[in-house]
Amino acid sequence: MEGHGKLLVADRMYSLLPGSIAIIKPYVLHWPSVIGTKPLHRVVLSLDERYVQTSFDNSPGISSCVSTLLAEQQPYWCFSAVKMDRVRELLQQLSGEIADQPAFYEAALHHLLAELFVILAREQYCPPDTSNSENAAFHLAERILRYLTAHYADSIEVSRLHERFNVSRSHMYDHFKQATGHSLNRYLTIYRINQAKRLLMDTPLSVTEIASAVGFGDLSHFFHTFKSETGLTPSSFRKQAGN
Repeated sequence: MEGHGKLLVADRMYSLLPGSIAIIKPYVLHWPSVIGTKPLHRVVLSLDERYVQTSFDNSPGISSCVSTLLAEQQPYWCFSAVKMDRVRELLQQLSGEIADQPAFYEAALHHLLAELFVILAREQYCPPDTSNSENAAFHLAERILRYLTAHYADSIEVSRLHERFNVSRSHMYDHFKQATGHSLNRYLTIYRINQAKRLLMDTPLSVTEIASAVGFGDLSHFFHTFKSETGLTPSSFRKQAGN
């Protein structure tokens, strides 16, 4: 709504400007950062994944819109002020319905979300930022992010990554933290755990197989890290998720 910044979503960087809209899927690491001194004012609408995927099954047109929106890895738009007016109005109406819960508010939510999905589906996505950034740290961070997300299942020696990117170790650490808000080790841990959550929910793989698939060579280390991050063991998480 207001302000200027950057949005990290998985391994991509997007501009945060008035009119920016992003769909961030479950268990995807994301982090907004401010550029300049003006704070960011934004609206976050959290929707249950199953609700989005199933509640419009009897509305083929809307169901098609939802499928279109979710087909892209990370949908992102930047609307003009005129087009953003209606989106802002819809978000305000959604917020009011959720807060007040008047009679038939669930039907109203369904209607408002359907209109929002149609508006978004009719607009083409904007690509990730490729032009010169206000902060050179983002360029190096993007390259590192792409490498980490492509190779998270491998054994990665973080302390030697600077050799691959031809920078000093301290420069790499400082710029990555500045751009993403996380240390390299912390980002890699969170990313691996998020991938493990998805595998626990969506696949019948054993916990041992999942630990190996997300880059944990040691099963006990995976158990300890997963419980430290989520408060649950992998098996408990899977059971709670209904799988």
